[in-house]
Parts: sequence; C-alpha cells; structure tokens
Amino acid sequence: MPPKNIRIMTTTIYKHFFLGFLFLSQFVFAQKGLEALIISDGVLLKCDNSKLPRDGSIELPRTVNRIAKEAFKDCLPLKSISIAGTVTTIEEGAFSGCTNLTKVEILPNSVTYIGARAFANCTKLLMIYLPNSVTNIGEEAFRGCSSLKKIEIPENVSELGNRAFMDCSGLQQVNFLGEKLSVISSQLFYQCKQLQKAVLPESVKNIRSSAFAYCENLSSVTFPKQLESIGDDAFEYCRRLISIDIPDSVVFLGASAFNSCSSLMKVKLSYGLRHILNDTFLDCTSLTAVVIPDTVEKINIQAFKNCSSLVRVQMPLALTNIYYAAFYGCKSLQYIDLPDEVKYIGGLAFGECQNIQTVELPKAVTVIASKVFYNCTNLTEVKLSKFTTSIGVQAFYGCANLKELNLPSTIEKIDLGAFENSGLMELHSKATTPPIINKIGYRGKVVVPHRSLSLYREAVGWKDCALE
Repeated sequence: MPPKNIRIMTTTIYKHFFLGFLFLSQFVFAQKGLEALIISDGVLLKCDNSKLPRDGSIELPRTVNRIAKEAFKDCLPLKSISIAGTVTTIEEGAFSGCTNLTKVEILPNSVTYIGARAFANCTKLLMIYLPNSVTNIGEEAFRGCSSLKKIEIPENVSELGNRAFMDCSGLQQVNFLGEKLSVISSQLFYQCKQLQKAVLPESVKNIRSSAFAYCENLSSVTFPKQLESIGDDAFEYCRRLISIDIPDSVVFLGASAFNSCSSLMKVKLSYGLRHILNDTFLDCTSLTAVVIPDTVEKINIQAFKNCSSLVRVQMPLALTNIYYAAFYGCKSLQYIDLPDEVKYIGGLAFGECQNIQTVELPKAVTVIASKVFYNCTNLTEVKLSKFTTSIGVQAFYGCANLKELNLPSTIEKIDLGAFENSGLMELHSKATTPPIINKIGYRGKVVVPHRSLSLYREAVGWKDCALE
C-alpha cells in the first residue's frame, strides 16, 4: 500500500477514535449527572452530592414532573440547574441552603407552584426566570437570597406567601407583570434594603403588616387606586421615602405604618380614614405639614410623636379624641386649631411642642391631662373650657412664657406640679369654693372672688399664695 494511502487511513482512524472518545466522555459526563438524581415515578426525591458533575450544573430530564420536599437541600456543589418543561411543582425547601447556586432556569409553561422555602438562603442566586405558568409562590420561597437583584412576578401569580422575598438585601427591582394579585402579604419584602421603587398592581387591595418594613432605600411607592388597607408597620423605617399619596379608597391605616420614615416630607391621607393609630408617623422628622381628613375621629398614642419639622396640622372636624403623646416633641408646631367636637386630650399630647404660642381648648375638654403642655416654652396664652374641672400633674410644667391663666368657676382640683417651672405670674380663679391643690408649684398672685377670699386663705396650699 502506498505511503500516502497509509497516512490517510491512519488519520481517519485517529479521527474516528477521537470522535468516539469525545462522544463517550460526554455520555459518561451526562450519565454522571443523572446518576446523582434519585427519581421514582416522575418525582425527583433526592440528589447525591458526591455524584454531581464537577461544574455543578444539572439539566433535569423530561421524565421529572415534581421536585420533592428538600430534594436538593444544602446541596453545596450545585451551581446551576435547568428545570425541564415537564415539572409542575417545586415542593417545600427543595433548594433551600444551596449557597453556591447562582442560576435557575425554569422552562416555560410547566411549573405552577413553588413551595415554602423552596429557594430560601440561596445566598449566591443571581437570577431566576419564573414562567407565566406560576400561580402560587409559597412562604419564604426566596428568603435570604441576598444576591438576587431583580425579580419579575409572573402575570398569573395570584398568591405570594408571607416573607417570600424577606432579607433579599440585594434586591433592587421588582416588576409585577399581572393583575391577579390582591394581597401584598406580610413581610413580603422585609429588609430588602436595596429596593428603590415599588409600583403595585391595580388588583392589589390589601398591603399586610411589615410588607416593606426596613426597605431603607425605598424612595417611591405607587399605590393602586382601589387599595383598601395598609397594615401595621407596612413601611416603617423606609428612610428614603419622600412622599406618599394614599388613595381615598383606603379605610384602614395600621399602627406604625410609616414609623421612622425620616425623609418623609409630604403626606396625603385618604378621606375614608376614621382613626390614625399608634405610632403611625412616629419619628417622621422631615414631615412639615399634614392635612388630616375630616372623617378622622381619633388620633392615637404617639401618632405624630417627634415629627420635629411639623409646622402645621389641619385637624379634622370630626375629631373627638387625641391620645397620649400624639404630638409630643413636634418642636416646630406653632398653632393648633382644635375642633369643637374634641372631648379628650391625653397626657403629653402636646408635650415639648416648644413653638406653640396659643391654645384654645374646646368646651367638652373638662379634664386637663398630666403633662399635656409639658415644656411648651413659648406658650403665651391658654383658654380653658368654661367647664374645666381639673388640671393634671405637671400639665403646664416649664411653660416659661405663660404669664397669666384664668381658671373657670367649675375648677375642682389642681394636681402636683401643675405650674412648676412656668412663667406664671398671675392666676385668676372664678371658683367660689377653693379647688383642691397638691403642691402645684406656684406661689404668686392669685385673684379670687372677693366673697371667697377668706376661704382661700384658710384652704391648704392656697394660703401660701398672694391672694387678693
């Protein structure tokens, strides 16, 4: 045989040998990957970590229709997975703790359900594609996926479980593609510290407790027009949130809903509100003005406490109750116009409101609560209700610019330190019977009815004052 033909034959043999070897190695590699999977009757039950391919990648065979509970739990070698278009269910904790998993591809039109904690604590997960077939994402499904930057909620999702994206500290963008979701569940985006913007679907009617709490970079929220409720702590500690416009459809605004939103400057409240609950705007130090709708009847405990930039509050006509420390520490507040319907003002309600100058109390406010005007240093004039019966402990403590006060004929009791450290120089009492007093912190001039002068001079506490 000619040398040329021998060379050609040798080359051909080597070529076929190489291709055969390549095919065999690929087959073995594939087989190695499949050998890691324990599959029974279409259910992927478990993964044998020791048999995973070196590159940590798996492509599920089309024989799999369900990934069982904790099938890949704590599978550290797993880096990427392609889930076949035959899989309909990813069960509870299926991939939880796969801390090296970076990519998940779910082929279209198959998976409908992603169970609780399915991908929880997959700390290196950078991206995941969720097909439109998904309708339900369980509780804590992606909790702690701290590297996840973007998520798109498929158009057919009607239920997102509590805490589904909690502690996704790197999450910057969320896109809602559909209009079937009616509830933003509790703690859904809790501590998603990089999330900047939230545009909620028009189908959403309820935002549950702590849904966006501690989203420290959230600067913009667009509420749906038919929203009905915002739960407790829903946006607390959203420190970059600048303004909120709550639609009039909202009838419930939860306690601490915007607590410590320190950049919040502008608030538009819904006309359907009846109560502003405890701590709703506590420590909103940039809030400058607020119009409270005329439907609001109660302003609860610490509702606007420490809103130190608040200059003006328009009180609602239906207001009946202002509770403990409701406006405490509102140091910039200059003027309060209390509606005639107000019948109760709680202790410390306006304490440390150092710029309030004048106050006229409604007729129904007969009891001046403890420390209600505590340390209101610029308060110069107070008009008490003509039906006032008592003044509580340290009610006017530290009111350095309050020089004169008129007490109505109905006054019966003035409690401990009521005028202590105040600038009070003259007290006018119309009561014919001396009110009971307990170390009120005042010994200055007291003008009393002439016919009652002797009674005041004999009464405990009053005899130490300059009576006339």
